[in-house]
Amino acid sequence: MSEEKTYTGRCYCGAVKVTAVGEPAAVAVCHCRDCSRWGGINMASLWPCEKVTVEGDLVEFTNPPPEGKPKGSNRKTCAKCRSNVLNDHPDTMKLTDVVSGIMDGYEFKPKMHINYSEAIWKVKDGLPKFATMPAAFGGDDKMLEE
Repeated sequence: MSEEKTYTGRCYCGAVKVTAVGEPAAVAVCHCRDCSRWGGINMASLWPCEKVTVEGDLVEFTNPPPEGKPKGSNRKTCAKCRSNVLNDHPDTMKLTDVVSGIMDGYEFKPKMHINYSEAIWKVKDGLPKFATMPAAFGGDDKMLEE
């Protein structure tokens, strides 16, 4: 039986450490306006919530839910340096979006673009472009052209 890979990362100042076990459940480029406002286009690596642990103090910012959705997201930054660390989606998707760039040795390989209807940067990379989200994550599965 093989052991699951473990990825670790840290915030900008190192006060917060994140550990993610196994491979992400989904890897996408998120183009939503909330992600853009939070720090730019999001390289979203989504692990099951129970596979992510955090050491250190975080500050949480809860986004209001998008129209028609029951819950928003819980964006968390380091309490010391305020760098972005993760975005929890425990109620809607049961996934934690760890900021991909903080993970050491993790190679970001997106499988899709999400919330592409809000894109400020159009990409021609052959990956699926969901207007919102795949149905498995609470979206409508509507696809857009490159």
